[in-house]
Amino acid sequence: MLAGQYDVTPEDREGLRHSLGLDQPLPLQFVAWLWQIAHLDFGKSFYFNRPVLDLITERIPNSLQISMLALLITVLVGVPLGVVAALRRGRIEDHAIRVLSVVGHAIPQFWLGLIFVLTLGVQARFFPIGSMNAVGVDCGLCWDRFWHLVGPVTVISIAGIANLPRILRTEVLEVISQDYVRTARSKGLRERSVIAAHILRNALIPVVTLFGAILLVFFNGSLIIERVFNWPGLGRLTFDAAVTKDYPVVQASFLISSVLLILSYLLRDIAYAWVDPRVKVR
Repeated sequence: MLAGQYDVTPEDREGLRHSLGLDQPLPLQFVAWLWQIAHLDFGKSFYFNRPVLDLITERIPNSLQISMLALLITVLVGVPLGVVAALRRGRIEDHAIRVLSVVGHAIPQFWLGLIFVLTLGVQARFFPIGSMNAVGVDCGLCWDRFWHLVGPVTVISIAGIANLPRILRTEVLEVISQDYVRTARSKGLRERSVIAAHILRNALIPVVTLFGAILLVFFNGSLIIERVFNWPGLGRLTFDAAVTKDYPVVQASFLISSVLLILSYLLRDIAYAWVDPRVKVR
């Protein structure tokens, strides 16, 4: 593929195969690739002609800005909605939250992102339609950066907000009927204390299990959303690399994303100790 872009001689083509290690048997190629990965050497990008690790380390902080904010919004919005839906079971609040959850789960993120860009960006000109900052502005934590984050963070967090209330509602309804909840109320504890210390804390235990999976949803969503909003993150880099057949970047992006997912599972296990006092960190 690389040699086909230029008029090269057979000798140059063989030299390129040798430089890429394609003249070696497949098992040796795989072992050599593992050895390079162990030393954080992902090779060079075919398109940018730069070390892949440098490209990825430049983009990871940009993607984390979206993912962490989306996770924070999902928790701050989804958890109260789930508790309200359970405590107001069968009432209009419960039905409204359940309908919104189904609708939010059914809408594709890329379509919602395009509608956001078209209506609020292009037509209304209320939000920026792409990039991290306005032209001529270069800042990390400023109002301009926050304004550019509203679109992608809102679209990605909708998927988490749609799923979390449904799961938490089921768990809260199960916890409410437990004996220790009735005992806490019979002791005369305030309803807020019962909900916060006895109901919500125990209902969050299964939700913590989904913590790692939620981060995976955020990454898969950012793969397309970053392209829609022209956000220079890891998702957009992976998308563009797949389109241009930049295989070293694609391999490294998914490998590093897998490592980040494993780390999220470790953080989930640590969170168990805070949510469930029966779990001890040794």
